[in-house]
Amino acid sequence: MTDKNNSSSQRIIDRLDAYARFRNLTDAEITRECSLAVGTLGKSRKPGKDISRRVAAIFLKQYTDISRQWFLYGEGEMMRDSRRPDFPTFPLIDTTRAECGRPGGLSEAALADNLPVVGLPGIPRETDFFIQAAGYSMTYPERPELSIPPGALVGVSKINERQSMRWGEVYMLSTVDGVVIKKLLQDDDAEFVRCSSYNREEYPEFRMRKDEILECGRITCVIPVYLR
Repeated sequence: MTDKNNSSSQRIIDRLDAYARFRNLTDAEITRECSLAVGTLGKSRKPGKDISRRVAAIFLKQYTDISRQWFLYGEGEMMRDSRRPDFPTFPLIDTTRAECGRPGGLSEAALADNLPVVGLPGIPRETDFFIQAAGYSMTYPERPELSIPPGALVGVSKINERQSMRWGEVYMLSTVDGVVIKKLLQDDDAEFVRCSSYNREEYPEFRMRKDEILECGRITCVIPVYLR
C-alpha cells in the first residue's frame, strides 16, 4: 500500500497526491469537496512549500478512510485499519494538554499524535473534536436532553470569528484560565459577553471580555458517560 522507506521523508502534499492517485481524485474534486481556495494544492507543491495544518485537518475530516498517522507523519499504511468502524471518528482532546503552550491551541492539539478517538453513528459531520466535561455547572435536571453532566463527551465545531456567536446558544470557550462551556448572552457593553450556566443556583452568571476568548466552538452534540 505504501513505500515505508520514502513516505516519512515526503511532504504532506506528496502523501495527499499519493492518496489522490489511489482514489482517482482530481485537484478540482478535492478543492470542491474540501471547500479550499482555488490553487491551494498547486501552490503547496512548489519547492519548500507544503499544505498547512488547517488544510490537513480539513482533508482528514473529508476523507475518513485515510490513516491520520500516515498522512501527517508518513508512518504506517495509507489506509485506516479495516477493522475500525465505517463511520467517522473524531479526536478526544485532553484540554489540560491543549492549554499548556501549544501555539495553535485546541485546533493544533486535535492534530497531535496518538490521541484517543470518539466514533459513534450519528455524530454530526461538522464536529471537529471532542472534549470531556467537568463539574456540575451545565447540569439541567428540568431539561435533561440539554444537560451536560460531568464526564460527558462534548462535540465541538470550531468557529473562527467571535462575530459568529449566536446569543442564547451554548459554546466552548478557551481562555488563558482554561476551557469552559457556557450559554452566551448579550451584554450591555459590546466588549463583553455574559456567561450563563444551566445550574444557575450554584453557578452565578458572570461577564467575560471578548478579547479574553482565545478560541470558540459551537457544541454539536453531547454524549453522557455514566460510570457504574
